[in-house]
Amino acid sequence: MGLLNKEAFVIVCLHPLLLLEKVQGREMKIGLLEDDSAIQEMLSLVLQDEGYAVTIYPTAEECLNDLIKPGQEQKSSPINLLIVDWRLVGSVPGTEVIRTLRSKSSFASLPIILTTAATFHNTDELHDLQVSLLEKPFAVDEIVNLIKNLIQPGTVADD
Repeated sequence: MGLLNKEAFVIVCLHPLLLLEKVQGREMKIGLLEDDSAIQEMLSLVLQDEGYAVTIYPTAEECLNDLIKPGQEQKSSPINLLIVDWRLVGSVPGTEVIRTLRSKSSFASLPIILTTAATFHNTDELHDLQVSLLEKPFAVDEIVNLIKNLIQPGTVADD
């Protein structure tokens, strides 16, 4: 019997649900719509360290063009979760991106986290868009636990 390498040890001991995903041949894929490169880099590193595959979308247009293939019927979403910044510089707001995605059946139940540095008062809109709100600045553990709770409902996230 061989020894486990460090990555395998971390997956087996610290992330048993991630092990199940890897054993079943699936890797959790997270889309990140964020125009701030520092936040992109930080979140990407943290999420990759947690074992997720991360696709960065610096603009709303890139996000929608990648996720919604014109003229093709999509049966499922190419990602397991999407993190969207509300205020995108020089672009439509993140809420419009979410509305566009929600209008497609393959994205109707996609877990989405809406992030913002501004105060977001419209709780009715959050409910209608079926998103979780995370206000900036947030702790790394906060977003990691929120992702775990959204992707694996019924599990208790690490504290």
